[in-house]
Amino acid sequence: MDNLINSKAPAAVRLISILNYIANNEDASFTDLCKALSIPKSSTHYLLEVLTTSQFLRQRCDGRYVLGLRLFELGGLSIKNIDLRREAIEFMHELVNVTELTSHLGILDGNRGFFLSKVESPKAIVKTSWEGKKIIFNRMALGKVLLAWLPESQILEILEECNFEPRTKNTITNKHDFVQHLKLVKQQGWAIDDGEDIAEICCIAAPIFNKRGQVIAALGVNGMQSQYANGKKQQHLNNLLITCKKISDVINH
Repeated sequence: MDNLINSKAPAAVRLISILNYIANNEDASFTDLCKALSIPKSSTHYLLEVLTTSQFLRQRCDGRYVLGLRLFELGGLSIKNIDLRREAIEFMHELVNVTELTSHLGILDGNRGFFLSKVESPKAIVKTSWEGKKIIFNRMALGKVLLAWLPESQILEILEECNFEPRTKNTITNKHDFVQHLKLVKQQGWAIDDGEDIAEICCIAAPIFNKRGQVIAALGVNGMQSQYANGKKQQHLNNLLITCKKISDVINH
C-alpha cells in the first residue's frame, strides 16, 4: 500500500484501503473505517455505497460490512470453485430440508479458508456466518476437514497463522493436540465442532473429493446443540455423508 499513498487516484486508494482493512479484520463498522483509515464520513459513506452496490462488500443485518462474493468471483477463487458452488447449491438445499440445519460449503484458497456458500435453515436461531467469512481452522469443523487430508508439512505451515487462544471451554488450544485431532478426522472421514467456536452451536462437516482423491471442499451442517440430541447427530451425519458423495460424483462425472 505504501507505493499508493501518492497516487493520483485517491478515491481508488481509499477503496482498496477499505477492502484491505475488512479483509484483515473480517468485518468493520462505518465508524471503524472512518477512524482507522482517516477517511471523512461523507467520503466513507459514498465509497461504501459503491462497494456494496457492486457486491464487493455486503452489509450484515447488524450494520457491519464484510467482503462480498463478487471479490471471489473475480479473483480469489478459481473458476473450478465457482462451478463447484453452482453444482453444490441444489444438494445443499436438499440437505437443509432434510436436517433442518444450516449448511455451509467451505474451501481452501492458498493458506486461508472461506465460506463459499451458505444455505440457511428457516429454523436457524443464531446467525453468525455469511458467504466469504474466514474459516477458523482449529474451531470449525469445516476447517478441520480442509486441513486433515493435507500433507503434515502444509498443515504445520498453515497453523503458523492460527490463533489457539480459547474461544470456549471446548476449543483446542494446543497445536500438537490439534494435529493429532486431525489424524482422527481423516481416519473417521468427518469432523465435528462441538461448541468449540460458539458454545451453543454444534457443526459436523465432511469432505468433497476430486477424481485424484484430493479434498477440494468441505460441506457442513450446523445448528443448536439441542438439534443434535436424541440420536439426531448420527442421522445428520448420515445425511451429510450421502450429500458429500452426491456432490463428489457430480463434479467428477
